[in-house]
Amino acid sequence: MMRILWMAALVLALLVGPAAPVSIELAITSKVALKGDLEDLLTFGLLKEMTCDAHGNIFSPSNRKYGDAISSIVRFPHDASTYEKFSIDGLPSLDDGTITDFEVEPDDDVYVLAREVLKYSEVEVPLEFGKNFIVHYARDGAAPSQLRLKIDTKDFTPAGFAVLKNNQYLVVGYRQAKGKTFIIAELFQANGALGARVELNPNGTKTSNSERVGSARVYQPIAITANGLVYVMRGTTTEPVYVLSETGQLLRTIQLEPTGLEFDSPKILGDDLIVSAHDPSLTEPGVRDPKTGMYILRGPPRRNFPVFSLGTGQIVVKYYLREYAFGLACYAPGSLTFIGQDLSTNPSGWAIFEAAPASPANARHPATGN
Repeated sequence: MMRILWMAALVLALLVGPAAPVSIELAITSKVALKGDLEDLLTFGLLKEMTCDAHGNIFSPSNRKYGDAISSIVRFPHDASTYEKFSIDGLPSLDDGTITDFEVEPDDDVYVLAREVLKYSEVEVPLEFGKNFIVHYARDGAAPSQLRLKIDTKDFTPAGFAVLKNNQYLVVGYRQAKGKTFIIAELFQANGALGARVELNPNGTKTSNSERVGSARVYQPIAITANGLVYVMRGTTTEPVYVLSETGQLLRTIQLEPTGLEFDSPKILGDDLIVSAHDPSLTEPGVRDPKTGMYILRGPPRRNFPVFSLGTGQIVVKYYLREYAFGLACYAPGSLTFIGQDLSTNPSGWAIFEAAPASPANARHPATGN
């Protein structure tokens, strides 16, 4: 009898389909103003993708002033009381270089993937690159070690990396052809030698929904270490998530739904993958004004942060915030941390904003119950 009831429930679930994700509005619950040198460093970071550690510290890239190259990673607590810089300036071959990606280890050691820049444009955008390095910093920012990687950059632009077991490194990048993006993974030994090179999508995948994208993350892959695995993805659900082992072996893929969603700032916590979704009306031409003939962008009054289940690939909850100018820094179920411009002050400054569900009834995460 119980088996019959169980089968009936299963059939009903298949007929009904998965429940629609719950939409939860966020409200700002607190803010901490950024001051002095820290505000200056983050302003020049231009809200590039940030991350957090288990101790409540925020890590943000920072540009070299008046240029497009990233010269340091900055660590600071949520109260913005102190900060520590992990800078490549002064390192051999990297004094004028740029940081491509960074990873924070559980002990708060910081690793960066950095590139020598041989030539800049007149507006300080890197044009030509030289040697590539992994730089390892201790928690206090001192005594970095520097390992040169023998990267094969033929038809390959490095974009992200992960620290693997046995002092090995995974570097992920891409090449593009005929509207498609090809994701490439290169595995490096402890001595910097190239061990293997694999195209994760040998047939390529559509680069984007249009010629304009909301972030370079749409076509630049990232490698996120979590749950004892490495998740390689770019900012579009048209491309699956590639799940690799700690030794760099491809285990499986995860297809996120719905397809066609573009995003940046992906973060993983347990089974949750949260992203900052792009508003198509901010990247598409919009509608043409019949009087002037000019295009008008049509932006909805909110930003969306869907949470995907890494088990099913489905969206389990949609957070949203009625604010455009914030960058997503940290995520915990029911709690998000942003950094952005505080327009309520005069003159306006930058601040760390904490956000939580606007309604107490929505405080519990529908998927985890936390």
